[in-house]
Amino acid sequence: MKIRNKTIILLVGIAALIFFTINVAAAGDSSNDIWHQKWTGSAYSWEAYSESKNNIDISDVSYSIDGTTATLTMTTVGPMTPNTENVVYTMHLKSSDSAYYMIVYSNGEGGVVGMGEYAGFGSELENPIAGNKFTASFEISNPDATYSIVGFNVEHSDPDAEHGEAWWDYAPNTVAPYYSANGGNGEQNGTPAPNTPGFELLVLIISIGTIIFIFKRK
Repeated sequence: MKIRNKTIILLVGIAALIFFTINVAAAGDSSNDIWHQKWTGSAYSWEAYSESKNNIDISDVSYSIDGTTATLTMTTVGPMTPNTENVVYTMHLKSSDSAYYMIVYSNGEGGVVGMGEYAGFGSELENPIAGNKFTASFEISNPDATYSIVGFNVEHSDPDAEHGEAWWDYAPNTVAPYYSANGGNGEQNGTPAPNTPGFELLVLIISIGTIIFIFKRK
C-alpha cells in the first residue's frame, strides 16, 4: 500500500497539537462521558451525548514496562467492537522527550507505529482486543524514559468534511478537544473549545491504518 508523505506529515502535526503537552502516568475515566461531534451548517460543534456507547466508553488506560517491552491496556465499559469499520480504538505512549508510539486498531486490523524520535518503528497487532479490553505489547527503544499514556476512541458515521458525525471518548478528559477549564467540559451546541479539530482529524485517524503497514509491506 502506498504511503503519501503529506498524509504522514498531517498526522504527525495534528497528533502533536493534542498530545505533546500531556504528562499522565495512567488515566482513569468516568462512564457515560461520550461527546458528539457534528456539522451544524457553518462549523463543527460538540455536545454531551445523553445516551450510552459502551463499546467506546473508556474506563481506564494503563501501561507497564518490563525490560524493553511495553504493555498498554485500555478497558471500556462494555464489549469493544474491533471488527467494525466505523469504530477506531487508539492509545498513545508518550515519553518525556516528546516522542511517542501510536497504537491503533479498527476493522480487524491495527498496529503500533513510532513517531518523532521513534520514527521507523512499526509492528502489527494480532487480535489485541478481547471483550472490553485492548492490550498491546511491543518493544521500545528507550525503556528508561518517563512515559505517559492517553487513550481515545471514536465511532463515526459518514466521515465527510461537512456531513459526518462522530462520538468520542478520551482518557484523561483533559486532553479532549472539547475540554475547557471551566468544569472540564466543551461548549454545548455552540463554538467548540479552543483548538478543536475539524472532521478532518477523524478522516486522518481512519487513514492511520495505511501508516501502520508502512514497515510491514516494505
